[in-house]
Amino acid sequence: MRQLGYVIGLGVLIVAGATLVAQLFALWASGVYRPISIGSMWFSLDGNSLVGFQGLVERTLGAVVWTPIQFVLALPAWISLAVPGALLAFFCRPRQRGLGGL
Repeated sequence: MRQLGYVIGLGVLIVAGATLVAQLFALWASGVYRPISIGSMWFSLDGNSLVGFQGLVERTLGAVVWTPIQFVLALPAWISLAVPGALLAFFCRPRQRGLGGL
């Protein structure tokens, strides 16, 4: 299970790096930095599921909980992917064996 978390964390970090590179290319091409958020990507893929997720959160957990979720969804995609990916990869990394694990 630990290895699966590590692999997922590395995969999320790779996607975060790809979104950062895409945003840097967009900055280079236009000269203006327009960050792309996870929320905008989710809405462009399937807007109804985002609205449904908001309704589910507000109905089951309360409207107060939606505000921090909305903040995370509004962050640039590379940040909101890099942080959980790095945490997952760090905490699920393989344990070192032998003298290197001192």
